[in-house]
Amino acid sequence: VQGSESRGGSSGINAEYGRNKPDLKIGSLVFAKVIAANKDVEPELSCVNKNGKSNGLQVLEGGHLISCSLGLCRKLRQPTTPLTAPLIAHFKLFELVVGMNGRVWIHSDSVKHTLCISMYLGRCEYLPEEELMPLLKDIVKRVESSA
Repeated sequence: VQGSESRGGSSGINAEYGRNKPDLKIGSLVFAKVIAANKDVEPELSCVNKNGKSNGLQVLEGGHLISCSLGLCRKLRQPTTPLTAPLIAHFKLFELVVGMNGRVWIHSDSVKHTLCISMYLGRCEYLPEEELMPLLKDIVKRVESSA
């Protein structure tokens, strides 16, 4: 939770990890649901859903975190969004974790690919579908030529 310190002692984290609960430090990146938030107390986070399953809620290791608009986050979370099609077609291995707080975590098999994905996400939101693949190809070409 940006601007807040979370101690990681919530029941949701305990339930998911049991005895192997991760040692969360200030600055750890966690994809979690906010259970309770109040200006007078620490936020309570959970890494499990109501059925006790993680469903992708987890501590995020490595990767790169970017900020983007809430509108882009909503578009990226849609199952049939055209915004991810060029990424899926071009990159073999990558992960996107999209929060509803304007944050997107990117992890891929190389730093160059992560940079390309980050640059693409920063520019793709308002483009028509037919311009998405040319945009990605241009970004990849520029990143590859700068090395």
